[in-house]
Amino acid sequence: MSEGESVDPVDPHASGTPAEQPSGARRLLHVLGAVVVGAVLPAVVVGALVGQLGVSALFTGVLWGALGTKLGGTRRLVYLTPGIGLVAGLGAYTAYDWSWVALLAIAGLVSGFGFRFGWFGALLMAPYAATFVTPVSTGSAAVTFGVIVAIGTGYGIVIARRFGAPPVVEGDRYSLPVTVLIALAFGAVLGAAAALGVALSWTEPYWVPEPILILVMYLLMGRRERIREKALGTALGAAAAVLVAIIAPPAWVLTALAIVAFLLAVTQRATYWRMYGLYTFSLVLYFAAPDDVAFEAEQRGVQILAGIGILIIGLAILHAIGDRVARRYPQPELASASQPG
Repeated sequence: MSEGESVDPVDPHASGTPAEQPSGARRLLHVLGAVVVGAVLPAVVVGALVGQLGVSALFTGVLWGALGTKLGGTRRLVYLTPGIGLVAGLGAYTAYDWSWVALLAIAGLVSGFGFRFGWFGALLMAPYAATFVTPVSTGSAAVTFGVIVAIGTGYGIVIARRFGAPPVVEGDRYSLPVTVLIALAFGAVLGAAAALGVALSWTEPYWVPEPILILVMYLLMGRRERIREKALGTALGAAAAVLVAIIAPPAWVLTALAIVAFLLAVTQRATYWRMYGLYTFSLVLYFAAPDDVAFEAEQRGVQILAGIGILIIGLAILHAIGDRVARRYPQPELASASQPG
């Protein structure tokens, strides 16, 4: 074959060695192997050494590592892994009081500044790590939680890299005035959501900022319609749970319904409102006591819808002020999106 002549890797008649295409079964084995080696075995070891807190921290970190690489790339997550562990430890120690509210506001502010450099997707893992934590009462337990979250994040990065995650996912970059505005708005929205949950003494106030973080991730992917669909799915799922509470079936029926609804939710990823409605329904039935299903549905629905409402208000204010700022400070030519880092 002459120099410069190309070979089609999928053409069986082309010269050269065809590229191997892994079968579905082989890929499934790769996934199972990665889960066992990257999560199950470390969880067994950590559970034996630290207990349930360590297992929770490890799986939490793996999730942030995998999600963060999708949004920001493996290389950037490696740089941010110690910070994710630090924020997770602080979140566990301060949950859920007014110090936790301040932590979420600061985490949102810092991640918002990532828009100046195209790092927002990666930095978004900081408020995620501060929001979804296992509360602890001592500083040593908080340090343990944070360290294991950082280790788990590293495992998540390795697993994601094994399945082809890129080293860098370049995000949008804005001028400094626009970036400052976005950072202030994001910090204020997360702080307000956390403050609402703490002020009303909700036992699980993280459900208020939860939809904000999820929907901001979808906004980052250009899927603004998810806001409406998540609100619709939450309302329908909570309403369906209330109807089940009125019927008052036995506890085993509630558990069976929760499992079936969750499995159905997994199959409805193409229709987000239906998926999230089934997910909300499943969540309420699974975690509520048999006599508290209606209360759990009301509280969970109100919390999630309140978070969505705060996000919509924040986006409206940001849009109104952002247009003026953008006109006054035109977007400069920033670094090329192809640059690594």
